[in-house]
Order: sequence, then C-alpha cells, then structure tokens
Amino acid sequence: MTIDKAKQLLESINPSKPQLLDCLEDLCKEYGYIQGMTIGNLRDLVSGRKTLAEIQNLIEQIKEKIKCTN
Repeated sequence: MTIDKAKQLLESINPSKPQLLDCLEDLCKEYGYIQGMTIGNLRDLVSGRKTLAEIQNLIEQIKEKIKCTN
C-alpha cells in the first residue's frame, strides 16, 4: 500500500507537503523493515515486497517533489 500511495502522490498534480512528508516517512519505515529482514537472513518472509532499490528510487522522487512544493 505504501508503494501505491507514493506512486499516486508522484502522479498527482498538487499533493500537499504534509501528504508528501507522511508518505516519505512510510517509505523509510518500509525500507528499514525490508533491509532489517534482509540483514537478518529472513528475506524470504518479505519476498512479495518491493526491492530496496525500488523503494529508494521512490524516496528520492518524493524528496524532489517536497523540494518543489511550497
């Protein structure tokens, strides 16, 4: 859901800064969770989730959008 929410915000014309910040926070939590599971050798438990590279890319895009939002 976090990934879908991020993609929707990136596609929307005028997302609010609070929406973008909330989404960024959620993406960072998701990234940390998957990274922790990977480090703990439990990656198979989160195999249906997006890769760390995909989430990192969305994080960078959201950060850029925040910079452009007043």
